Amino acid sequence: MSRIIAHTAALGALLLLPTACDSGAKKEASPKAAHAKKGDASKGAANKGDGKTTSHGSNPHAKAPNPHGGAAPAGPHGSAKMPPMMKKTVLGPPREVTPSGDVTPATLTGLTLAVPKEWESNPPSSSMRLAQWIMPGPGGDAELVVYRFPGGGGGVTANIDRWKGQFQPPEGKTIDDVSKLTSIDGEGGLKTTLVDVTGTYVAAVVPGGDEKHNSSEYRMFAAVVEGSGDAYYFKAVGPSKTVGLWAEPFSAMITTFKVATAAKGAAAAGDAPKPADAPKAEGAPAGADKADPAKKAAPKADPAKKAAAPK
Repeated sequence: MSRIIAHTAALGALLLLPTACDSGAKKEASPKAAHAKKGDASKGAANKGDGKTTSHGSNPHAKAPNPHGGAAPAGPHGSAKMPPMMKKTVLGPPREVTPSGDVTPATLTGLTLAVPKEWESNPPSSSMRLAQWIMPGPGGDAELVVYRFPGGGGGVTANIDRWKGQFQPPEGKTIDDVSKLTSIDGEGGLKTTLVDVTGTYVAAVVPGGDEKHNSSEYRMFAAVVEGSGDAYYFKAVGPSKTVGLWAEPFSAMITTFKVATAAKGAAAAGDAPKPADAPKAEGAPAGADKADPAKKAAPKADPAKKAAAPK
């Protein structure tokens, strides 16, 4: 009987041995498994930002997030928002104004003129503008802007056509029906080409932008002034009632255009040549331009005439 019990106990021990071994193996593998799971979790957290996983964790070629949020900014002409260099001019409501005929002198680079004293001069709202004025009137404020670009800003015909294209004529009329072209010869070789257009103003709010004006009963006086280096571009736009009020004073302003005279001892204003390119006096020898002007102008006295000179 004792042998049977001992044999049974031995058999039970043999049956329990694999279970114990399996349990030990599982206990030994569990730390490694836990470490592996922890590593996977770390990789997932590291790659959560870009959603990509590599054998080295985060994607080394992934683009950094935009620090300003949202999509990357569009080009200067690809957004309807006002570029940083350009501030939108706020135009005022209708005002009762009577042109007095009095003027205020103004000087631009290379050009002088006289503008109605009722016009309000403002600092240029962008680097593209040379000067700007508010023109008050019964239809609400209009704005006059002057531009000038190094090397010029296109020919007269191209600019006239572009300005006319910023208007839609009334139904049943063409743009030429509502446009008038005038050429004015001024002092000092200046020539002004003026276009007068009425209709619905549909130019872009920002040059190159998608947002457009849709202002009915608008009028524009736009002029190209040539003859003093790079051309000047004058553009007055606003409600027809206001711009029409200033039609005669605007034409009178054009007649005041003059080439600006240089300060004493300075080069002429406008597109002045570089010092190295300054022309010498006709027939002057090399180095004559460096001579003392005072000595240069003083002629030698004639001894024969010296005695006859009056005291």
